[in-house]
Amino acid sequence: MGDLLSNGPDRPPWRPSRRLTAAAAAVASSAAVVVGIVALNGPDDQRPRAPESPSAAAPSGVAFPRGPDAPVKAGQTPGLVIAGMPLPRGATSIRRDRSAGAGPLTVVLRRSDGSGSLGRHGAVVTFPVAAPSGGRPIRVGGVSGRALVREVVWPVEGSYARVRGDLPQSELIAVAAATRVASGRPRVDAPRGLSVAATGTLWPAHLNETRYGSRATGEVDELSGGLTFTGVARGGGFEDALYATGAQPAGTVHGRPAVVTSAFGGNGALAWEPAPGVVVYVGYSGAALDRGAVDALRRLAARSRLLSPAQWQATGPSTSDRANDLGRAD
Repeated sequence: MGDLLSNGPDRPPWRPSRRLTAAAAAVASSAAVVVGIVALNGPDDQRPRAPESPSAAAPSGVAFPRGPDAPVKAGQTPGLVIAGMPLPRGATSIRRDRSAGAGPLTVVLRRSDGSGSLGRHGAVVTFPVAAPSGGRPIRVGGVSGRALVREVVWPVEGSYARVRGDLPQSELIAVAAATRVASGRPRVDAPRGLSVAATGTLWPAHLNETRYGSRATGEVDELSGGLTFTGVARGGGFEDALYATGAQPAGTVHGRPAVVTSAFGGNGALAWEPAPGVVVYVGYSGAALDRGAVDALRRLAARSRLLSPAQWQATGPSTSDRANDLGRAD
């Protein structure tokens, strides 16, 4: 990606899509009110719209109108949709990894001065990991470890742990030395200047995905006629993958620092963190990842909306059992 975004604006530019859609038309009865989704004729359309409760669910087959993001509650995985776009049955899915809890665990650290964000100015500690196969020898506390590009691996509790990040190597070694394992869980006494942002599994127990045809998004000129997708997951593995593969800063999305990456499949994705330990992204497959494609992802991200678990379930997602190792960095 090079300096693809180094000179880009620090805001998510938005422009109307080629098809303006929104919610309108309410039909009332003595028993219930059913809200339908219709296309607006233009910006002067003043037909009344029924207000939407932030926690209300929308049935599959309609578009979610623009509205506030659902709050991200502890332990819950929200969904992510592009507001105003039809969401037919089959567009949403849940990838359930039943073995996630039995796998490696992570601790995410960030700069405590506020400069740290998803994939920027931080590190991820993972335990256990495989023994290192290369790197140069270093000392981690009282043991011998190995230093590789953007990571340090060292022996602990009969296995190995790894810290991976974009911090200077001296700071990665300091994080490693400050890490201990208790009851099989890594714990970090964060060195000065760093703080623990999140803990959890390496790979998410649930990965919520939405798929759209790129033509329907109004961004076909930049993304081609392939696939546009969104994803939401908890777990340190996605951020670990950002440090392993590299990510470029991409301004902000809904006020949160974002990065662009090719680590999540397809040609590229724009990722941000609406809450500590929760990674969300909008990606695509089709055209090459260039500045135009990144601008298109920024516009789609600006239109994105988080759904509560109840709203997500109302879309009728299919569920499959599979390993959630998207973006695996090992």
